[in-house]
Amino acid sequence: MSGTLFVVGTPIGNLGDLSPRARECLASVNLVIAEDTRVFGRLCHLVDLRPHLVRGYQGRLRITDAEFSTALEEGDVALVSDAGMPGVSDPGAAYVALALAQGAKVSPVPGPSVLSAALALWPQDLSAACFYGFLPRHGQERKAMVERLMAAPAVGVFLESPKRLGETLAELAAIDGDRYALLLGELTKLHESIRWMTLAQAHVWLMTVDVKGEWAVAIDRSRTPAPSAKASEPLLAALARSSLGTKEAATIYAEARGIAIREAYQLMVARRSDGDEPS
Repeated sequence: MSGTLFVVGTPIGNLGDLSPRARECLASVNLVIAEDTRVFGRLCHLVDLRPHLVRGYQGRLRITDAEFSTALEEGDVALVSDAGMPGVSDPGAAYVALALAQGAKVSPVPGPSVLSAALALWPQDLSAACFYGFLPRHGQERKAMVERLMAAPAVGVFLESPKRLGETLAELAAIDGDRYALLLGELTKLHESIRWMTLAQAHVWLMTVDVKGEWAVAIDRSRTPAPSAKASEPLLAALARSSLGTKEAATIYAEARGIAIREAYQLMVARRSDGDEPS
């Protein structure tokens, strides 16, 4: 019989956020798979833990799938990321999938999460939210993600590095500078910063401060939702019959609908294969 894979939350800043149950779990399992053994090793040293520790994600010495399966057959295993909950914008999903495929039990040991902290601090009624993780750095993938974020009828939460935060907020402010945002920097740490302002104000404020550490940003929902698929049907048909190339037509349709270009391209290909060829 296989052991249990425990998915364990670790502090996002303040070490006091490591729960007693998490500490007990990490001390009792046969093996801990860490995102980075050096980062997690420092936490272990500070809280007096001495687990059997292996690297899970990068480098020549990372644990293999076969080694993971064997370890899980022999006893309990814990999965941790550098900070927060594994799988929430951090590595982890692959090992959960392997454990489930093996028929092993998977159990969470809930802990700190930037996402839950950001939503808990949102100062308005919250009916829906969407988590985007780190935005793509450039190209069409980034353009499509930004469009989805700003067109979504739900609060959007994303993460950003200090080097790119100013550039990203300037990009969002150019789309809708009056949209409100919650900026959360260095959460639970000594220099924690929480700011509620419009995107235009945030862009100006960031030019006056020295930004450090990873930031989370929550953006208010779009007040003018993108048209539905049904409402956009005439546009899809017209673009499919046009002389535009499929990619160009799909890009226009994606921007109008606020959807990913890949999805729009598939819709355009399907429509044209059904008989709506360019005229």
